[in-house]
This record gives sequence, C-alpha cells and structure tokens, in this order.
Amino acid sequence: MTRKVRLSVDAELRRATERDLPALSTWSGHVKGTFAPAVASDDRVLLVANANGRFPIGHLLVDLTGGVLSHLLVLGGFRDQGLGTALIVEGERVLRERGVMHATLVVEKANDGAIRLYERLGYTREGETDEVFDEPMPDGSVQPVGHPSWVMRKEL
Repeated sequence: MTRKVRLSVDAELRRATERDLPALSTWSGHVKGTFAPAVASDDRVLLVANANGRFPIGHLLVDLTGGVLSHLLVLGGFRDQGLGTALIVEGERVLRERGVMHATLVVEKANDGAIRLYERLGYTREGETDEVFDEPMPDGSVQPVGHPSWVMRKEL
C-alpha cells in the first residue's frame, strides 16, 4: 500500500555554521573537503537552506574573492519550487555586499535544467571548460572523469 501525505515546508536561508555540517554530511560528500574549510574561512560563505529552519535541503558556496558561485544543490524532493533561485539571489546579494561586481559559475553542458535557471537569472555563457571529478567506477575504483561545462557570468 502506498500512502501520500501532503507536507508544507518553509525554507530558511542563512550562512551555514559548524553545527550544520553533521546534517549536511548525511547527503553531501563535500562536507569534509569543501564545506568545513569554507565555514571556517573569511573569504567564502556556505549558504544553507533549512527545511522548517531545521534540516538542510539545499546549499550554495560563495567565493567572496573571485565572485564564484558553486556547489548549488537542492535535494530532489524540494526542486522546482524556487529554492535554487533563492539561493543564487542570496549568493549574489552576499557578493554585492562585499563589493564584488560580477558572479561566475560553471555548469555541465548536459545539465539543461540548471542552464535554463542560470540564463533566466541573467547569466550568459562566457566560455567553456572541462571540469574533472573523481567518480566511482563499476569495479569499485575511483577515476577522474571530465565533464564538458559552460562558464557563465553575470554583472551584478
């Protein structure tokens, strides 16, 4: 038997703290190597979206020195409700507050939904790159794999 329950979730967007990291680590593999150092840094801000102010359902990393937005992710069940847009808008606000006049991001060419989001928010394609990520292989090993990507930019 399958039963559906309708939920209403408010998301609170704020700067992440060390207290957010254990909950983030339940679904993100970037906590130890990327997010923990960012939370302790003065030149990066990790924004977190908490469902009902309690559990993280999305995040965005903001590099304050280079104006780079990265690691945007909204958990699947919470997508297509404006949370990605809200995280990007908040990231842009944080950059403007620091006097940064542009935002740059990288998106995989195969990620049509994200490309549409960024273009809708005013980002334009500025160049190309090949992002390399370590990925698990069928034999259990981990190999670097290239992902053709667009570099996109927006003047703030």
